[in-house]
Amino acid sequence: MHREMTLKQRIGLCLAAFFMALAAQIFLSFYQSGTVLRELDDQMGNFNAISRFQNGVERSLSAMEDYRWEYGDAKALTEELHSAFSVTNAWLWRIESDLGTVSEEQYLLYNAVSTTYGSYTALVGQLEEAVASGEDAQAAQLYYNKIVPCGGYLRQYTQQLLNTAITDAQGTYTTVSALSDRVKWAQTVVVALCLALGCVMAFSVLTLLTPVQQMIGASRDISQGSYDTPDVPVPRQDEMGQLADAFNRMKHSMAEQVNTLREKNEIERELHRQKTEALEMQNRMERSRLQQLRSQICLLYTSDAADE
Repeated sequence: MHREMTLKQRIGLCLAAFFMALAAQIFLSFYQSGTVLRELDDQMGNFNAISRFQNGVERSLSAMEDYRWEYGDAKALTEELHSAFSVTNAWLWRIESDLGTVSEEQYLLYNAVSTTYGSYTALVGQLEEAVASGEDAQAAQLYYNKIVPCGGYLRQYTQQLLNTAITDAQGTYTTVSALSDRVKWAQTVVVALCLALGCVMAFSVLTLLTPVQQMIGASRDISQGSYDTPDVPVPRQDEMGQLADAFNRMKHSMAEQVNTLREKNEIERELHRQKTEALEMQNRMERSRLQQLRSQICLLYTSDAADE
């Protein structure tokens, strides 16, 4: 036999489902911000690191291209190169190089850039020493014969790395956008579920008001002595139905007790009336007998007076 769920069980089930939906919403929000958006941020950070590194390389190459080997300011060149290398060294290690997070092509290009950059910095270091010692001819020869080709390869590899990072970022953005759309759809479903559960809970609470209001009205009638009010409907067998049924039973019990008291009072009044009538009858009979005695005494007195 099917057993209807109690009101407590229904409210508990709705609350449990509501909090589960709320937890799912919080999880989806953290997942979106912690996984989906973080992956985009990582891609943008990697793209920014490559761009900053490339700018440092271009800055160092431009400084050497603009330098006049016969009468250039060696100190200014050295300072400019140190400033450029401080930028490239700061951003090179920030470029993502883990094969588990980047594509194989980007990983290979990063290694090419890193290796070429090591050779490039070593050659530039030799050039700085030559310029500082005043060996401009040797520095110029080193620049044109080794640094320019090495710098060209470094520029080429860096540009390829940047292009690959952009291509990978576009693919990642497409994937993440699709994932974000699915997350938003799931969030919409969860929000709709929360609203539905809220409506169910609100409806359950509102349904409690009807029998409660009916019991309030019946209680007022009972307090005024009217026990003929209709019974509170019992449409279900949950706690409110049991309460309404208990209220109806209490009303009927009170009505029976009041009727019993009324009948008892009626009987007592009838007995009192009968006793009163019997006493009045007895008093009348006593008065009548006394009247008869008085009459007899008067007759005897009258007859005795006549005899004298």
